[in-house]
Amino acid sequence: MADSVQFTVYAGEITANKTYVNKKSGFRVSYIKSADMKKAFPAGGYYVVGQIGAGRTETGVLSFGGVDEKVYKTRKMPHTSVSGYVQVGEHEFIAVVRDILAAIILAVIAGLLVIAAIAAAVVLFWPDSSDTPPADNTGSGVIDTGAELGEGEVSVPEKTETKGKQIKINGIAQMQLKAGQTSQNYVFANPEENPCYFQIEIEMRDTGEILYKSDLIPPGYHISKFELNRALDAGEYDVTVHFLCFSFDKEQRPLNNMDIKTVIVAS
Repeated sequence: MADSVQFTVYAGEITANKTYVNKKSGFRVSYIKSADMKKAFPAGGYYVVGQIGAGRTETGVLSFGGVDEKVYKTRKMPHTSVSGYVQVGEHEFIAVVRDILAAIILAVIAGLLVIAAIAAAVVLFWPDSSDTPPADNTGSGVIDTGAELGEGEVSVPEKTETKGKQIKINGIAQMQLKAGQTSQNYVFANPEENPCYFQIEIEMRDTGEILYKSDLIPPGYHISKFELNRALDAGEYDVTVHFLCFSFDKEQRPLNNMDIKTVIVAS
């Protein structure tokens, strides 16, 4: 490349405490964790002049220990995340980017295994109309406007027998949501063989704050877009997802609830 830039490691004041390794080339270099960069530069004031580990447009090389590593033009790409930064000048840094596709695939597989385990192991038996329902289970009586299932209207029976019926609830290993905005994309589904409506409620475990509460989701329907009551900062939050259940009929009798403890990862 005619415009290739040669970068070298700069010994700055911030301690580099992690190591980037390219096993193919043998290149190794210490870098500063992203969390430490945020502490050192809370208001910004540094420049990212390239990235190593992944990229599309090569702009130069980073030399260290007699070995060169390709430097790419800074670009946000799917399935990648920034682990930290290599300092190459007083205020210049090269981002260390890693491909997290394999981790995402493993997480999806783990989530599917959890879902399968819950679907196979969790059996809830619903009371009939003579049983006393939980005191805090009060529904909206309104089908959620975001409920989706192809075309057509929901056909609601006059009465559904719920006593002794089984219910399936999909597991939630983790919820990946967007930080800094209320509009979210996440699928909450009610399997079509269930004899009840679902109403979804997301509660912060430490404060009891309700982040979201849906209207009713009929069997065989799902919602994939919803609005949080407030935007979340980037980070992890311990939450409980409450599945409030009501008979799938015109009576909408309150039934037993199901709670799943999980983690929201906002990024």
